[in-house]
Amino acid sequence: MPNAAKALNTNINDFYDASMFSPQLLAYYGGSDYTNFGYRTDRDQDARTACDALMARLLGFIPAHRGSVLDVACGKGETTRYLARHYVPERITAINISEKQLARGRENVPGATFRLMDATALDFADASFDAVVCVEAAFHFNTREKFLREALRVLKPGGYLVLSDILISQTGEDSHQRRSSENYVANLDAYRALYERVGFALDVLDDATEFSWRNHFMHLINFSHQAFLDGRVTREQMQRTLNLYYDRAGYIEHYVLVGARKPGG
Repeated sequence: MPNAAKALNTNINDFYDASMFSPQLLAYYGGSDYTNFGYRTDRDQDARTACDALMARLLGFIPAHRGSVLDVACGKGETTRYLARHYVPERITAINISEKQLARGRENVPGATFRLMDATALDFADASFDAVVCVEAAFHFNTREKFLREALRVLKPGGYLVLSDILISQTGEDSHQRRSSENYVANLDAYRALYERVGFALDVLDDATEFSWRNHFMHLINFSHQAFLDGRVTREQMQRTLNLYYDRAGYIEHYVLVGARKPGG
């Protein structure tokens, strides 16, 4: 792996291995191991329910939940545990670049297979999976185009890729230590064209910015203030969270949901 890619993965792991296991984050997600923005039509909806709703919406893009499924960038395995509601655990494979997160995933879904692997270099044979799922991670990859080509390769003809993704400003891509400037996509039209160029049939491209990112932002800000008022976090802890989210608000442009097919089958 080139030095730049190694540095990117190290920065991503250092940040998420610390934040994902913090008591504050676990409290926010209701004791679950989710860490994504979720999908809320009601801003007061709790984080765990919103994350379940996001998974339900993504899996709704797949007509039949059968065969084998790959969970890409599975985090601590809460998305994998949701998949186990619809797929036989032994037919679920989950990958991540953090062994710490994978270890928690193995605890959450004992029957599934968890492997240390980069999403842009999948160590699977062609046509291995009926579905590929990737929740809120492709914006970190170096690059999402490489991942999409790998996802197309490992899908069976007629198989489905479903994912949520974040489009950020070019300034954000160029300056953020957990991003690659090569991953920049200018707008939704360019994003759609990327899938078509790779070879996917794009069935769904849903701009869910309002229901995912913006509603999550408002919910998290309110939750953080309430936690401070209740004495569950210090002023410093609250401010660190607020600063992180105010920073994100400056560069996040779109939160999208995708349902794509590999032609054939």
